[in-house]
Amino acid sequence: MIYGAPGIIERAFQLAASSLNVEHIRSQLRKEGYSNVDAHLSGAKIRSELSKSIKQRD
Repeated sequence: MIYGAPGIIERAFQLAASSLNVEHIRSQLRKEGYSNVDAHLSGAKIRSELSKSIKQRD
């Protein structure tokens, strides 16, 4: 991750605006160089909130 970049959770919600699902978000975070993506996005609550965010944009 580059210094000054948003934190992983903040970036995950930013990506939700253009993602198809949580797995797409995970993939993009890895491509962007974030570490421990699975650990950060493994909880039921965060997955639920990201899914909700994805669905709300439709």
